Amino acid sequence: MLKAHFKDSIKSPGKVLALCFIAYFATISFVVSGFLVLLAAHWVVKEMKKKGKTILQAEADAEAARIETEKLAARAAGETKVPVASAATAAANDSNMKPTPMKQYAKSAVVVPFKNGTR
Repeated sequence: MLKAHFKDSIKSPGKVLALCFIAYFATISFVVSGFLVLLAAHWVVKEMKKKGKTILQAEADAEAARIETEKLAARAAGETKVPVASAATAAANDSNMKPTPMKQYAKSAVVVPFKNGTR
């Protein structure tokens, strides 16, 4: 079949024109398929960004709800409990306390040269 199409195509201007149109349409189809692939990749990236934004928004909403419930729980617990001052916090805030000294490490022992038996 191909021999019939390509045989003596140079001698016939109609066959040369037909082959040119075939090459042109094949090229267009590659360009169109490449364009569609790029369009699909752009769409996937855009959808992934949109999905990422919704996930981040959902996490932010969950964090805000968690903080709000902790505040409400702290208020409810604060109304029933009386705050007690700890002795450790009073000692930690005392300005007369001396800071703990840094640990001093001993220096290494005297270095003895190797005895290799050449002397």
